[in-house]
Amino acid sequence: MISIENLIGLVQSGIPDADVNVMDKTGMKDHFIIHVTSKAFESMNIMERHRAVQETLNPAMQDGRIHAAEIKTATPE
Repeated sequence: MISIENLIGLVQSGIPDADVNVMDKTGMKDHFIIHVTSKAFESMNIMERHRAVQETLNPAMQDGRIHAAEIKTATPE
């Protein structure tokens, strides 16, 4: 299990300008819907964006704190 605050911190550690919103999908603190908005995504396609976010989450996924993450990405308007 991981807190939403720690999950946000993981994403922002790899994508410093990210605006991150997280919803605990099941209430069990291991399945999340994660919305990430960043200027860093402007030059990336959707797969690159998702890989960038996945990379930040990898430590928590590897040790089991995160079981599943639904990722949505955007650039600032």
